[in-house]
Amino acid sequence: MLKTTTNKTRIDAMSDYERQILATEKFYDEKIRAAEQEDIEILSSVVPGSRLHEIIHNPIDSGIDEG
Repeated sequence: MLKTTTNKTRIDAMSDYERQILATEKFYDEKIRAAEQEDIEILSSVVPGSRLHEIIHNPIDSGIDEG
């Protein structure tokens, strides 16, 4: 009970900006968890020849999508 009261007191003492940051963090944490459970590919590139595309799709040494 004390922990819940302490956390509530901390949230009450936050500025509106701090509450907004906390809410944004919670929102994105939930979205990331949902994406991870669905095995969604988050990082992608559709621009062949770009540096990002090369990093993601390089199958030889440094590619994220090594295969």
